Amino acid sequence: MTDEDFLRHLDDYGASPERWPAELRAEADAALARSPALRTALEDAAAFDRLLTVPAMPVEDARVARLLSAVGAAARAVPQEGVVMLLLGRMPRRRVAGFCVALLALGWLTGGWFAGHLASPLPTAPRSQELALLNDEVVTLFDGEPR
Repeated sequence: MTDEDFLRHLDDYGASPERWPAELRAEADAALARSPALRTALEDAAAFDRLLTVPAMPVEDARVARLLSAVGAAARAVPQEGVVMLLLGRMPRRRVAGFCVALLALGWLTGGWFAGHLASPLPTAPRSQELALLNDEVVTLFDGEPR
């Protein structure tokens, strides 16, 4: 068993030998006998396993209630952000007003441009030729003649 294999199995099964599969225990013992670094890793894993087996400290309900009320009071003390504040951040009011005016002007100009271009009649094909849209990318010209 290599050192990497031992460390991987140590992470998988923990420091207690009875949790390791029987076929791996002999190889693990041989690896431990030849490597002081693996023995140190096993001691660290055993210390961690002992921490996990210690029962959790009981928490009083009054302490939980105090903590929840303190968190709630702190949350209510901070003003809630509006949509404009979330989008624009904490910009000065003049800058926000200028930004809004710029957006309004851009919308007005764009709308006027579209209205001017869409108001003109679309060019039409002569009566002898008709366009058929076969799909979104292919336009075919039909003039009545077989091809």
